[in-house]
Amino acid sequence: MPFTPYRLMTAEQARAALEEFLAERPRAWSRLRAELAAHGFDPDALLDGSPASLTPLWQWIESRRTELAADPAAGSAVLPRRQWPSWARHTLTGVRVPSSTMDVLLDGLVSYLAIVLITGAPTVRWGLGSPEDPAHHLHHHPVLLGNGHQVYVPTLPLGGVLRLKRGERSLHATELERYAEGVIADLRTGRPPPVPGGSPVVVVAEPEGFDVGVHAAVAARGAALVDLMALELARRPGVDTVHRRAADALLVHAPAWDAEALERWLNDWVKAHGPFVR
Repeated sequence: MPFTPYRLMTAEQARAALEEFLAERPRAWSRLRAELAAHGFDPDALLDGSPASLTPLWQWIESRRTELAADPAAGSAVLPRRQWPSWARHTLTGVRVPSSTMDVLLDGLVSYLAIVLITGAPTVRWGLGSPEDPAHHLHHHPVLLGNGHQVYVPTLPLGGVLRLKRGERSLHATELERYAEGVIADLRTGRPPPVPGGSPVVVVAEPEGFDVGVHAAVAARGAALVDLMALELARRPGVDTVHRRAADALLVHAPAWDAEALERWLNDWVKAHGPFVR
């Protein structure tokens, strides 16, 4: 179903499309970070997960508007539809995504906006939009669900980047930031504690191994997240065992690792994958 619109999907197809969408998010996030680094930015400093960080990111994307529209006649090939991210294949019809640069920037922005929203409202969940209402414009779309609201994350990034591509007036400088603040307020239930120092995982070397503590705001997203992190860590070279001590704690035996390297790997994994684990 490479080009099937979300609203025309069966429930089974929509569930598969949701999983495909989520599986694509970490790579899109990583490609955006690599693109920023290639242009002299520190991704960790710029992308701190706050709504305010969306303003300088959008200003940088806006500064590259001339790269969004490729000219095949000049040797700049249009990105084939089969290579578009799944959400674009299932949403767009007559619009051609003309350059790999647009793909990297737009898809990366979708991932990062989702990260910002989930950081601000960590109790939200991914699901299908209005599954019981085929007439709803978000029927069977992959959406964030929280506090009675549903949000299809690509909407504003797509509109903004397409207007840049067409040479039209696009989003104002702080529009994404204000949008994220409003959506977080809608989605949030309660007042979650902030992740201290921006570090979701802390590693301490103990005699029996490495004690890994997961911040409560991360563990609250569900057991599946910490379980998957433990599974991925157990597959890494030099890691002998990973034991789940509690909902927010692991004991890791990895003699070839040091605490700093382990903490860095775990934090990078959580930041890239955590928001997209159901």
